[in-house]
Amino acid sequence: MKTRMINFWFVLCSVVILSACSDDDDNLSNVPASVQTALEAKYPAVSNVEWEKKSGYYVAEFRNNGVETEVWFDSSAVWCMTETDLRTNLTELPGLVQTAFQTGQYADWTVDDIDKYERPDRIFYLIEVEKAGQQDRNLFYAEDGTLLKDEVDTTNDEVLPTIGF
Repeated sequence: MKTRMINFWFVLCSVVILSACSDDDDNLSNVPASVQTALEAKYPAVSNVEWEKKSGYYVAEFRNNGVETEVWFDSSAVWCMTETDLRTNLTELPGLVQTAFQTGQYADWTVDDIDKYERPDRIFYLIEVEKAGQQDRNLFYAEDGTLLKDEVDTTNDEVLPTIGF
């Protein structure tokens, strides 16, 4: 009997705790129809979309041609940014960016991840690099190969549509 009571309270507490947790995910019913329509207009062929709310933006996550993609919209359904995960494949980068990285200060570092960011005003690339005994780095490149920013990689390094260079 005592074991049953302990199990009952354990299950009850677990349910209460888990129901109180929030990972900031929004289901489709919480995303305004105008935002959903804006996504369908920009990416008409996508399916299996998962929505999140990040820093006040509605973010649609899906695979586009097998590639992880996040599309950011503001509350007025205006497209703000698309993030495409290029994994660690340098050949996915424009030639000027490849050359700039391969001839730059971090050429002998290991590429941990590459992301392409598209915004209404520009396209840029983030190459995350690491090397034993060194702090991981985030390298932001313009399409023409210009290094826009070189910063220490932190655990909270979400690139927002408002980041400037």
